[in-house]
This record gives sequence, C-alpha cells and structure tokens, in this order.
Amino acid sequence: MKKFILCLITLMLSAPVCMADELRLDKEIPYQKKIMAVGFRILNANNIDKRMTFYYCNDKDVKAKTYSISKKICIYKGLIPFIDSDDELAAVISHEIAHGMDLHEGLLRRIAMNLRPVKYEKKANQTAVDLMVNAGYNPLALIIILNKINAEPGFATSRSNGTKKLAVIYEYIYNKYPAYLVYNDYKENLYYQNFLLTSKHERAQIRQKYLKNNITPED
Repeated sequence: MKKFILCLITLMLSAPVCMADELRLDKEIPYQKKIMAVGFRILNANNIDKRMTFYYCNDKDVKAKTYSISKKICIYKGLIPFIDSDDELAAVISHEIAHGMDLHEGLLRRIAMNLRPVKYEKKANQTAVDLMVNAGYNPLALIIILNKINAEPGFATSRSNGTKKLAVIYEYIYNKYPAYLVYNDYKENLYYQNFLLTSKHERAQIRQKYLKNNITPED
C-alpha cells in the first residue's frame, strides 16, 4: 500500500499540470502590458502620487479589484471579453484607482468603505469620470462597460439599483462634461443605445433638473 501511494505521488508530481486557468504567456502578456500602460497613463495624467500597481489576474471571475493593503489593482481574466476598447479598460482601471486613492487614506477610511459601500461606489464612479477625462479617455465608456456587466440587484439588497447607478454617472457627465454628450462618439454603440432605452425616465428627470441652467446636451 505504501509503495502504491509513493508511486501515485511521484506520478502526480511528474505529470504536467493542466488547469483551465493555466497561464498562457503568448496570449496574456499583451493584456498585462496594456493594463499597465493604461493604468500608469491615468496615474501620471492626474498627478497621483500614491503608489499603485496593475496586474492581469488569471482568474475567470468577471471583476476588477483593488487590494486594501498592497493597493494592487487586478483586472481579472473573466472581465477581458467584456472590454472592447482602451476607453472601457480605462473606465475599469479608473474606478479601481479611485478606490485605491481612498484606501491610501488609512484604516478609518477602509472601515467607512466597508460600512457604506454604495456611497463609496458612487464616489469611485464619479472620480473615475474625472480621471478618465484628465487622461484623454471618453468617460461615457464607464456607462458602457457597467451596462454590460452590472445586473439589477435582487430584492432586499443593499446595493443601489443598476439603472439608477448608471443614471447618476450620466448626470455627473451631463453637468460637468456636457461636450461628451453633444459630440457623442458612442451614439450608435449597441450598449449605449441600450442604456438610453432603459434609462428614459431617469434621463428625463436629469434634463428637467438642469434645464434652468441651459445645460441641455444631446444624448
């Protein structure tokens, strides 16, 4: 029996490891390089002097994450198929950089972020818009990528309504950067059109709110 177990262990150690998430350097190095290039472009354009690093993480989860201790920002493998442009990648990274900036504020801020996640998600989205504009990316891409991956939350959840979350981003752009709506490069984008379809009510309220200030950009 001992000989059998020893042989089995030897066989397992000598056999090549074949995993679903096995790293393919030929395909995945370009993702790492692109993520770093976009990430550092955003940091530099916004004069952010807080240390953050950017990684492509070989995991099938559809998400990005900023680690609270190391400030390491990971873009996960499962998210890559949803990203169609540098603008959309910049939207994801800018959102995580915004979290990283808050995390740099220390333990009390981390606790506040955990206690009030909806508040800090909204803040991260708005900060992401500013970071993208300063780095030369189109902030409407944040609406597009979130429209692709954010489902409406279920009943009795603490998360904010998905459509309203996108409308809040839209309002921020509408108020602060209306030129992106007047000269809308995403007007014919399939995912942006879906946002327009599902947010009619919220956008009508936003237009009414800002009508008195003569801010009436096109959709």
